[in-house]
Amino acid sequence: MTKIQLICMSGVVRIAVIKEQNLLDFGVWYPGHSDGFGDIYLGRVDSCLTALGGAFITLGKNLSGFLPENAGAKGLHEGDWIIVRVTRSHQGGKGLRLDGRNIPPLTLPKDKTPELLQAGPSLFEELAQRWHNADIISDELNITNLIPASYKSRVHLAKEPIDPEIMEQIDALETNEVALPMGMRASITPTPALVAIDMDTATQSNDNQNKLRSQFNANQLALPQLLHQLKLRNLSGAIIVDLAGLPIKKRRLFQREFEQALQNDPLHPKFLGFTNLGLAEITRPRKRPPLHEVFSCDHGQAIQILGNLERKFKSLASPHQYQQITLILSIPLYQALQNDQWAVNHFEKRCTISLSIESNPSFTTCQWEYQYA
Repeated sequence: MTKIQLICMSGVVRIAVIKEQNLLDFGVWYPGHSDGFGDIYLGRVDSCLTALGGAFITLGKNLSGFLPENAGAKGLHEGDWIIVRVTRSHQGGKGLRLDGRNIPPLTLPKDKTPELLQAGPSLFEELAQRWHNADIISDELNITNLIPASYKSRVHLAKEPIDPEIMEQIDALETNEVALPMGMRASITPTPALVAIDMDTATQSNDNQNKLRSQFNANQLALPQLLHQLKLRNLSGAIIVDLAGLPIKKRRLFQREFEQALQNDPLHPKFLGFTNLGLAEITRPRKRPPLHEVFSCDHGQAIQILGNLERKFKSLASPHQYQQITLILSIPLYQALQNDQWAVNHFEKRCTISLSIESNPSFTTCQWEYQYA
């Protein structure tokens, strides 16, 4: 039976779609911090740039996005008003991508100003719709209050802890290394331009023919699991895969394996073929931020600190002797939590203690400390 498991920690809900002991899908949901995907705005044209093939649209204070000509920018002029939807969240140093087509009828404000008109579906809603026949299992009662009414009938409280094997698979998503069948491994290296994936085999043999056959079989077995990581980690944009230990001519025999392994991906990535160097080329649409950016951005690091603080507090011999924790952060991390009050409140509920947030300008970006009172 397929189920959607909600795994809670202070400020964050990890969403794992599970069947038996297999992790089918995954996402990190911050209820107090939207990634903006699917949001609908009333925007004002800031500038039209023919050379770039589109226009920059002001969406609010310190918020703008790019609207391509083929998505509704054609014919617009500076100062025009337009309703747009976010089709790509901030990621990889790239700003919001917008679309002005197929927007549902909405009530506009009397006084025109760039503003959010309608929030897009959360990551939870996206996964709940994608896996519409799966029960939703939550390990925390308070989280069920955040679930829209249309999904309530599918929600159940967890009766037992999540399978440790599934937790190992989830924890592995925070690393750049992927364990694959037959002792193979893959290293995933995101760069500003593309995602590079290097496969490596442990096959050792003095017989070149047997070695080549073993490496071919190992790559064949490992490839579906490796490409499944694209969905689990939400890797997007240009993706390059370097198969392990095979000559270029042999690598081209894997076209069918690539195409079949990508068929079940909801974002419909495309296999483009092999370069002259034998590197496999894949493109996967950018929509929500990839997992490595979700974890490494200021907000993601701040939420991880809350989780670490929760574990430290609950490990105390007598945690209830304290009434308050003061968390001191670098300015970027402090600002991230200031903009996610839900996460702070969630920590207080889970730990039954008051949490005070302070900043220290002398701290390095990732530095933090805490004090009990």
